[in-house]
Amino acid sequence: MKSFLLAVAKLATGLFLASVALAIVIGLYSWVADSYERRQAQQYESPREWSADLSKNLGMELHVKTKVVSGKLLLSVDVAGYPAYLADPRLAEQNRKAQFILNFMDSDGFRVLSQPIELSEFSAIVGTKGVEIGLRTQLEKYVSIEEYKRFKSLQVEWTLETKIPPATVSNVQKDQRLLDHCAPGISRAERLKRLAKYGELRETGVGFYSAGGRSVKFFYDGTLLSCS
Repeated sequence: MKSFLLAVAKLATGLFLASVALAIVIGLYSWVADSYERRQAQQYESPREWSADLSKNLGMELHVKTKVVSGKLLLSVDVAGYPAYLADPRLAEQNRKAQFILNFMDSDGFRVLSQPIELSEFSAIVGTKGVEIGLRTQLEKYVSIEEYKRFKSLQVEWTLETKIPPATVSNVQKDQRLLDHCAPGISRAERLKRLAKYGELRETGVGFYSAGGRSVKFFYDGTLLSCS
């Protein structure tokens, strides 16, 4: 009986030690695998840059930066150029829901991921003359590292309406009134923006600006003093 109990104890001890060893092996394997995956993922946290020249079709260029952090694809999209059809009020409602569609392709030309972005999601980039010169937005999307590894090129589609309808005589007269830099009731920034359409905007004195033979002068508080 005593020998039997000793045999059982040895067996139990052996099984316990084996289970401990197995747990250690599994833990080490899991740690090594996690460490490898983290190292693999870190290389994709550095931004990659993509571009699409749409100047012939849309009068603009797209510049995109991407990276993957914690399983999320982060995108930063810059549009260089602000063609006239974007500013045309007659197309504003139609184009507000229009989309750029970013298609990330693999090395064989197959689409890996497609990301539509509505025009309304972009913010305008304003230049030094107070005129829109482009668009910008940032967004994120869940994506696996395996998918991201397959990104090799960018193709862009769009649903923008670019054909500006012909202006009637009344519309032309209205547009001319709207562009008058001496019009009453407009802000200082808007007045300078309209003035800049006549040529290079220059500050020739304190609160005094001129462009293309036209000028405005402001009081110290920004209110209009004179306009010609």
